[in-house]
Amino acid sequence: MFMKKRLIILISLFVILTLGVLLDVTLVIDNNVYNFLSHNQSEFLMTVSNIVTSFASSQAIIIITMLLIFLLNTNHQRLFVIINTLISAGIIIVSKNIFLRERPLIGSELLSSYSFPSGHSLIATTYYGFLIYLLRRSKCKEEYKVIGTSLLTTLIVLICLSRLILNVHYVTDVIGGVILGLIILLILIYFFEKTLKPKEKEKPLLKTLSYGFNGILYTLKHERNMVIHFLVMILVIIAGIVFEITFVEWGVCFVLFALVLSLELMNTALENVVDLVTEEKKPKAKVAKDAAAGAVLVAAIFSVIIGISIFLPRLLEL
Repeated sequence: MFMKKRLIILISLFVILTLGVLLDVTLVIDNNVYNFLSHNQSEFLMTVSNIVTSFASSQAIIIITMLLIFLLNTNHQRLFVIINTLISAGIIIVSKNIFLRERPLIGSELLSSYSFPSGHSLIATTYYGFLIYLLRRSKCKEEYKVIGTSLLTTLIVLICLSRLILNVHYVTDVIGGVILGLIILLILIYFFEKTLKPKEKEKPLLKTLSYGFNGILYTLKHERNMVIHFLVMILVIIAGIVFEITFVEWGVCFVLFALVLSLELMNTALENVVDLVTEEKKPKAKVAKDAAAGAVLVAAIFSVIIGISIFLPRLLEL
């Protein structure tokens, strides 16, 4: 009920603000703030604002989202971070093309998109606001929650201010972006909690990846052939750089690297499983181990043949 009340209040504020913008009621305030900031610029503020505003750019959001895929604890969280990004981006495009408000004079020379609502302000509010929500409901220490919340809140405020300092938005554009962002954020949190599975408990993706690295390290320590494969891979990479092989040839080489190394890992896994099941010398156990080793051998032989076809013509040209 409390969330519904907040949604109604925010939607009402956005409607009122939008009508004010479309009817030019807010024009005096917008121009006064714009003129004040444009006449009180400094190189330092402009530089800082350019850095801060980049945290709400599409490039930054994509990079942060890719990092969060590894850092977040559950697929549910990862999914909603991606949904948040896509929905916010879609609403920015649709709303700008509905209201069709031109940017301020200086901003219009730099950017061709429309001004209302501010996309950076909306993204900052929804994206970093959702991260604050996830942080607050996490199990980390309270002092970490306070620090993280303070930093993310400060970032949201600075991104919004940066749009004004850079003169690419009117103040009502930024306010509209924040209000619309809060509406999206509340709806997103509502559906996040509605679809949350109480029993869902997963290990962070980085933790699960560590198991794979442990397997690779174990195989390198205990399997001579794995060391040989790695050394050959390094030599091929050096040869590829020296002979300047093509992009497609690099692709072929890396596919072969992955194939041979993966099969060697599977071979090691199968050998250990067989030894775990039985310590006796059984014909079927021997067949299983030999077949796995044969798979590695076949991949290695064909890799050598393909490697010769790539590098031999270059060697003959020397």
